[in-house]
Amino acid sequence: MGIFDFLFNKVLVYTAVGDEQYFKTAQSFQSEGLRYKVKSNSGNRPALGQHYINDTSTTAIYDFYVNKEDQHKAHNILSKIRSS
Repeated sequence: MGIFDFLFNKVLVYTAVGDEQYFKTAQSFQSEGLRYKVKSNSGNRPALGQHYINDTSTTAIYDFYVNKEDQHKAHNILSKIRSS
């Protein structure tokens, strides 16, 4: 358990790779009224999208965290996303 998880009583429910997955997941969570936090593992990026360092493109990675009591709801929403 990382300090982020401990401080905010959150659990990691999904890791989105790239902006398309991020927006799809965020929109689904919001439309279902699920509160979440996102931690970006993409370094010091000024904005969404791809970031170029030394002519190398890196894809953003986003970790979605929810309250422990909302974990089951989050997994149900993610199942709907995968089946659509």
